[in-house]
Amino acid sequence: MQRLKFTGLIAAICAFLPFCHKSGHDAAQKHMHTTDFDELVQRFESEERDAYQQPEKVMKHLDSIFKKRGTSAPVFAQGWSGLKVADLGAGTGYFTFRMARDGAQVIALDVDERFLQYIESTPEYAQYRGKVKTRKVAANSIGLKDGEVNVIFSVNVYHHIDDRVNYFRESRKGLSEDGMLIIIDFKQGEMPVGPPEHIKLSEAEVTEELSRAGYQVQVDHVLPYQNIYICRTN
Repeated sequence: MQRLKFTGLIAAICAFLPFCHKSGHDAAQKHMHTTDFDELVQRFESEERDAYQQPEKVMKHLDSIFKKRGTSAPVFAQGWSGLKVADLGAGTGYFTFRMARDGAQVIALDVDERFLQYIESTPEYAQYRGKVKTRKVAANSIGLKDGEVNVIFSVNVYHHIDDRVNYFRESRKGLSEDGMLIIIDFKQGEMPVGPPEHIKLSEAEVTEELSRAGYQVQVDHVLPYQNIYICRTN
């Protein structure tokens, strides 16, 4: 049975807190239930995260990737502008609103209703009304209609997913014919941020899994602590 072991909360916590040192999932669950939600939101939107995540660098890098893709798939020719994107594990909308700012139409997907409510309560949600929608998804499904988006985008979530090959094989149905999957996840090795070493996945393992799920995979190393997996369906 497919089972997706993450919430926007867990994903964001393990994105930049070094608290996980016993069982990664157990520690994340414990922290989730004992930490004030407002405190978590502040951490997710913190300058500390900005420093390692380098969101503007990510946005520009992917914009360039998309424009190159536009030579064979015209929908990508303008970069982010005009793309339909699913932000899988959107959390506080950290990347959701950046994508909307750059012209994408974004569906913020999360299994935690509180984060979707948070997104809807922000000034940015009102500012980008019509460009950003929220959608609560089940733990075992990405919850997209066939061909609904051009890009599935997910940051610091991949290592929390069980049965990843089947999950992302099924997720392909939500992509358009020339669609792309973008996965950003932590590199192996001791680092000041990220999940504990024993739940990190090697670049080779992630690449092999995504290839088995039916994607052509390119790995970019532009970030200090994370790999960016650029995955095409054809």
